Amino acid sequence: MIANLQSSRRRIFLATLSGVMLGCSFPPIPSGILAVCCFVPFLILFDSLIEYGEVVRYSYLTFFIFNVIALYWTGGFTHAKDIYLMLAGGMLLLVHPFFFSVPIVALMFIRRHLGIGVALMAFPLVWVSFEYLHSLFEIGFPWLTVGNTQTYDLSVVQIASYTGVYGISFWLTVLNVLGHFLYSKLAGKKWKISSLQSVATLLAFVSLYALPRVYGDHVLVSSPSPVDTKINVGCIQPNIDPFEKWQGNAEMQLGVLQHLTKEGAQKQVDLLLWPETAVPFYILHPNNRQYLYLIKNQVDSLGINLLTGIPDVIFYHEGDPFPRSSKISPSGQRYDTFNSSILIEPHRNEIQKYAKIILVPFAERVPFSEALSFLNAMQWNFGLGGWAHGKDTTVFHFKTAHGDSISFSNMVCYESVYPGLVAAFVRRGAQFLTVITNDSWWGNTSGTYQHVQFGVLRAIENHRWVIQCANGGISCIIDPFGHILQRTEMYTQAALVGTIEPQVEVTFYTMHGDWLAELTMLLSVFLLAASLGRKFYNQVRLRELREVH
Repeated sequence: MIANLQSSRRRIFLATLSGVMLGCSFPPIPSGILAVCCFVPFLILFDSLIEYGEVVRYSYLTFFIFNVIALYWTGGFTHAKDIYLMLAGGMLLLVHPFFFSVPIVALMFIRRHLGIGVALMAFPLVWVSFEYLHSLFEIGFPWLTVGNTQTYDLSVVQIASYTGVYGISFWLTVLNVLGHFLYSKLAGKKWKISSLQSVATLLAFVSLYALPRVYGDHVLVSSPSPVDTKINVGCIQPNIDPFEKWQGNAEMQLGVLQHLTKEGAQKQVDLLLWPETAVPFYILHPNNRQYLYLIKNQVDSLGINLLTGIPDVIFYHEGDPFPRSSKISPSGQRYDTFNSSILIEPHRNEIQKYAKIILVPFAERVPFSEALSFLNAMQWNFGLGGWAHGKDTTVFHFKTAHGDSISFSNMVCYESVYPGLVAAFVRRGAQFLTVITNDSWWGNTSGTYQHVQFGVLRAIENHRWVIQCANGGISCIIDPFGHILQRTEMYTQAALVGTIEPQVEVTFYTMHGDWLAELTMLLSVFLLAASLGRKFYNQVRLRELREVH
């Protein structure tokens, strides 16, 4: 019994240690180096597990601790202003760790039928496949992709221009497997400096750790290709309380935005950004045209291009096809609302528009509400419940004061976490990228800082400038190699202006997308199929032996 108790305590310690190391690898803690060995304790634990039930229990413990440390902010518990937000955040912390148990169960299946050695070698393949799959569906939440831990080390993450963030995850998980092998040799007292296998493993670990850094250092000291065009882009950070703006005085809020816009325009900007849903009502609806004219007049008088976040609405007329998830007005008319952005150009009546494609699960749209329309009853207040999906990766176009034609694309908040979506914008011709967001919901917590750091990866993957404009912070300008050149503080009003260089060349990653993640999926399916084949083969052989005897 004492031995069993000690074994259980050891397993809990190993699970806890891995969870803590994983959580502390993520921003804003600048300790991404922990990700090089964060899975080693868990892999040591995995060696001792036999039953699937044990795998689920201990993996849940590991990833629950990981989620609590990295995602504690999602419920807005620090300010406790909204019960729905707190419930949704609490459910995320409780349920989300189960998703991370799925690849571990798959590894256990491989181990049972192909052996522990194959299972360990399969770990990077299965893990990266899981991360990729976790970004594909309505309940996807790729915020905790392990490659996101390395954004404070710009030399390491330059490989993302070829592999995307999943390449960084693959690199880290391979290092963890090699680290586990080295530990096993040392713990089992099998380490021999004369052993070719031991020396080869150590050299592989050191070389694999160093290679991305060597490449990244070379990239960072190389002179970038010269460009002919430079433009000034500004971010307006109004710092309006997100819990009050939906019920507040719209004219007062517009006044704050326009005052800061006038201040920013004094620096000869070509494009100004307002944050996500900066205008908290349907400004394109005919009933609100006077507010649109108010903004349009300022844009014309200052001679600037303005991108702003807005809520948008479309009404379906009798006979029009409409989604089952659409809303019903008091008059019985069907309609949909969108989390959108619009570009207003000086002295032009045409308004370019983009509707957010990827929506935050539960906060912005209940997953699967198109198929299960009764789920639409579960909606957050504050103007954010039940958004409809946008359909098109819009590329905005505008002209500078010097007559240069510029194109860019805009992500709304959470969309910047999705590398494939961002690359799709660039493939369509975006010369730089913007992100408008409202991270003030969560308070001055890790989430805001994580969001900024993930923008670093999007810049590197596509070699595009990224300009992030936030309601209450952090607004920033990131160059194509991930340097954050300018940034604001949280909960301040600011008009941030900087010079950027629109790019036209595309990276290998931009052209080929998540090729590495797709390759790991193919290999993972092959291993699972081989495991399944071995299982059936063993069952047949066992049946034949029983018949013989």
